Amino acid sequence: AMLKQILEEFLQIEGVNTAALIARDGFLIEYVGSEPADKDALAALGSCAMAFFSRAGIALEMGRVRQSVLEHGDGTIIFTRINDDEMLAVMTGAESHSGRLAYILPKITTRVAAVI
Repeated sequence: AMLKQILEEFLQIEGVNTAALIARDGFLIEYVGSEPADKDALAALGSCAMAFFSRAGIALEMGRVRQSVLEHGDGTIIFTRINDDEMLAVMTGAESHSGRLAYILPKITTRVAAVI
């Protein structure tokens, strides 16, 4: 219940319509807000994207990825690493300002980490 409550704080951010906690292996742990068109695809995308960008970062000697922002025509998905095993996915509509969102996310993400 506590996890869902904290995830719901993301929905207070203008433009955010979905927030989800995803396991590193691609399992959707919890989500709030609008149901993604394909929850399993969102979880699998997060898992693959974060693994890919982490490997790229290590190869380029920049370390593991902390956050990746995927801007699409009709919205943005921001994946944020919480710990070795979980990540957060936040989905927005087309009108959202992803730069501001990427700045706000880490502040709530630390609270998510505290309850999982």
